[in-house]
Amino acid sequence: MAVEDKAILERRSVAAPDLPAGLALVPYRADIQFTQLVRGTDNVHYDVFLSPRFVEATRRYVLDLVRQTAKVARFFSELKSNRPLETGAFKKLLTELLRASLTQAKYEKNIELDLLARVAILKLFTQEISSQFSHLMLECKEYLRARGAFFERTEQAHRKKVYLAETQANRRNIYRKVGQTLRQLLVEVDETVLRQSRRALFGEDFEELYEMLRCPLIFVEGGRDDYLYLEQYVLLGNYLKDEDRFERFDALLKDLLRELLHNGAGSDPLEQARARLAALSAEARALQAEAARLDAERQEALHQQGRGDGFVTRLISRGSSHARAQLIQIEQQQQTLAQRLQSLEAQLRAAQQEADFLEEACESQLGEYLCEPENARRLFDPDWAERNGADVALRARLRDAWLRRLEEGNLLMHVLASYELREIHHDYCPPVHLQQLKKALVDREELKRVSELLQQFPARQFSLARIEEAARALRRYPPEQLRAAAVRFAEDLMRLRRDLRNYHRLVALMESVHLVADERTRELSRLNHTLYEFLLPDEDRPTEDRTTSHVVVKVDVRESTRITQELLARGLNPASHFSLHLYEPVRRLLDRYSATKVFIEGDAIILAIYETETNRAQQRAVAKACLLSRHILEVVQANNRRAEAFGLPPLTLGLGIAFQNSAPTIWMEGDSRIMISQALNRSDRLSSSSKVARRILVRNPSPFQLFHFQTMKVRVEGEEAEEFLIRWNVNGIELNREGFEKLSEEVALTSFSLNVPMPWGEERVPLYAGQVPVGETFEVVVVRKGVVRCLSPTGQIAEPGTLEYFEVCTHPRILQLAATRLGLAAPQGS
Repeated sequence: MAVEDKAILERRSVAAPDLPAGLALVPYRADIQFTQLVRGTDNVHYDVFLSPRFVEATRRYVLDLVRQTAKVARFFSELKSNRPLETGAFKKLLTELLRASLTQAKYEKNIELDLLARVAILKLFTQEISSQFSHLMLECKEYLRARGAFFERTEQAHRKKVYLAETQANRRNIYRKVGQTLRQLLVEVDETVLRQSRRALFGEDFEELYEMLRCPLIFVEGGRDDYLYLEQYVLLGNYLKDEDRFERFDALLKDLLRELLHNGAGSDPLEQARARLAALSAEARALQAEAARLDAERQEALHQQGRGDGFVTRLISRGSSHARAQLIQIEQQQQTLAQRLQSLEAQLRAAQQEADFLEEACESQLGEYLCEPENARRLFDPDWAERNGADVALRARLRDAWLRRLEEGNLLMHVLASYELREIHHDYCPPVHLQQLKKALVDREELKRVSELLQQFPARQFSLARIEEAARALRRYPPEQLRAAAVRFAEDLMRLRRDLRNYHRLVALMESVHLVADERTRELSRLNHTLYEFLLPDEDRPTEDRTTSHVVVKVDVRESTRITQELLARGLNPASHFSLHLYEPVRRLLDRYSATKVFIEGDAIILAIYETETNRAQQRAVAKACLLSRHILEVVQANNRRAEAFGLPPLTLGLGIAFQNSAPTIWMEGDSRIMISQALNRSDRLSSSSKVARRILVRNPSPFQLFHFQTMKVRVEGEEAEEFLIRWNVNGIELNREGFEKLSEEVALTSFSLNVPMPWGEERVPLYAGQVPVGETFEVVVVRKGVVRCLSPTGQIAEPGTLEYFEVCTHPRILQLAATRLGLAAPQGS
């Protein structure tokens, strides 16, 4: 190690300068760091899974809070009223979850687990405030659109649109009020229940970290809100042109404390490092001046010898021997000087690094002192000195110096105006902006503008009397009140500085947390031992979630034997034909719809989508099965067009979707899992197509691909009637009744009807449409309710029967009409 580097390391361990006698400032160093936790599956974030019941309760409660705060009852009038807030029930759930996370942290002997749970809950709260506000605005807009074009031109619609505009403009205030309600709940739960438990389990070593989690700025949008600053800190300027910006006050206070810590006596390490750097810099400048002088002398000596500068010129020069000796001496001096400059350059670099390090350490130390609000009293309050037996005069001098700097910077009036504003802003804001009202107390020109603004609202009968009285009061503060205000402001400024610091740290922590919402990510993270689960006590944490229901999709290939024989006769490979045009395309669709492959037969594929105890709230298994089936048909039909271009036989399918509101029975044969399920048998029947029906229905003019028939002789009702049905399912998708009922629970279905050509003539057909969230997008699902048709003895289609069936529609025109009904863009591929 070089001598300079070793000296730097030794000097960096020197203690910070001592405070003046009587000042015992306390640094603020609270910080949450996850040093014992492992990153999630992406190696960037911490995977956290919160109780599904708690997450759902949070969504409902936050939505109700947003509705109440936004006064949405004014918009819906008598049609829709706000639900009563279930604060007690939500508070109980919050308490149970936080108590469970604390117990889990004690069991794992790692307090970071409880801190991680707190950060995850903060992220959930802040996300849901924005999400539910957007949801409410969308609900209001949908309400207006649903009333029709005629209503939109009425006065009532105009008032509602004005309400929406005002609510959008009031977004920050709504965010703040909802956020502060949630924060108050967290504080109450912590104060009344958890703090005592935490102290009993972990002692009092971590209280500063939990205080950090209470930062009020987390619960306002973007960490800035004038009303919050006014109520809990002090209202400062927001724009670069404002004189009273936070940065300016912070610099004043920091300069004062810096002068106090580094008073120029040269006794602290930073001053010594700066002096050492200055001395080395002066020495370097002197050596550079000497080098310039020697270079000038050398040029003069060369000129006297022969006006040349080359080696040959010096050899043949006819100059005197004295001149040559002088030139040699100058060059030797230059060489020595270059060596000294090279050595000094390394010393300068080391001294600069040391000064930079100590200056950074000093700035960090100043920041730590200025983030502890109690230090304001330790610095500026003489009464603090009396209680602690310290120097009263020193604190009085510091207080007067602080007050003098505020006055010299023309900032004192802005500070006083911010405190006076608390008493009058409720009478004028809105329509006057808080910043504008504060400036009106300081500047007469701004007061005139405020007066003109208030005159635009004659109905509210605003009076300037309170504003003028407050403005006069600013200029009549007695000296003692000015000093007290200066001390109070220093304390508020330090508290704001601390909370801004904590806000930025908490935002970074929340960004590092990934709230796991889907089962696949949860299972993957759990398998890799990177998942942190925080569940309610009555929620199971099984190794594998228990299946509560399932949907089976059967894809059946029509006339597979004929296709196989045809390909073999032509010397082609039927296995690759089925694989490329059916099996591989289906496999690529499974992940998008959370489906799994049960097994593959020669001419059929069996798929399943499971609902478990933890994902049933968001799985929407039947809706996903309908979309998956439709996309299978679309992909296969696209492949058919390419296959026919090469003279290959197309594939005709029939699909059946069967829902069963219970788990299947699984039989293990070695490593293989074999499903036993009524839904499996039912899907086989639903996907089938009768040869008799194909002979009856040679031409199909309708946009539907599924029809049921029964002979007029058969009058069996109930499940037995299924045995006598004649199905025509050619590229169609049939859904069982239980599946349709489950679909209506999963998504909101809109019913409508259309006049459609059918094989027996035109008919008005009932349809049901809904939109299904899949990932980040929405897809349309349309179901037709059909009625069995009777067949005459001659094979003619006769009157309708009584049995109903359900078809998942795939025709692009039907999907486009449904999307229009739902107010959506036309589905892709339509």
